Amino acid sequence: MKFTNYKSHLILSIFILVIFAGCQRDDICPETVDTTPMLVINFFDATTREPRTSVNLTVREAGRDPLDLVLYRENSQSIRLPLRTGENSTQYEFVYNGPIYDENGEVVEDEDDNLETNTDIIEFNYDPEEEYINRACSFKVNYLNIDYITDGGEDDRWITRMEFLVDDVVSDNFENADEDDEDAITAHLNIYFE
Repeated sequence: MKFTNYKSHLILSIFILVIFAGCQRDDICPETVDTTPMLVINFFDATTREPRTSVNLTVREAGRDPLDLVLYRENSQSIRLPLRTGENSTQYEFVYNGPIYDENGEVVEDEDDNLETNTDIIEFNYDPEEEYINRACSFKVNYLNIDYITDGGEDDRWITRMEFLVDDVVSDNFENADEDDEDAITAHLNIYFE
């Protein structure tokens, strides 16, 4: 009986050793490695050029279900958006003072009805380029020659001006940017609005 118990422990130990021996250190992609970047956007006041938080900003891919949102009523000075990796463009609806939705996708009357929503459609155009990182991380996609086209729709544009700070989106790591350096890049795109 003791021999059988010892034997089962030995088999289990060998099995666990084989499993862990099969994993190599480079099988796991470290968090410090730049992978496919998100598009980083900062918001600014159009008049003063000072940083400004977005106002109940809702972002969704154009033509998608109302509840299929990327951001929902976000109030932030900076946002991150994914771009399509297998295509040359991604189109988003940026909704200023985005409405409140119920679970069925119907707009709920807000207690502050005098907030007017305004939708601008921005199409980001780029040349996706795959870059091999390593065996653990595989490939990442860089977005080269990025540009945009805007459409204010029927309710005119709420975005006053947009400015790309880079030609290519190859990293979304701006955490090491020098805060004292006024020329330090902290995003890919600046959006100005009143």
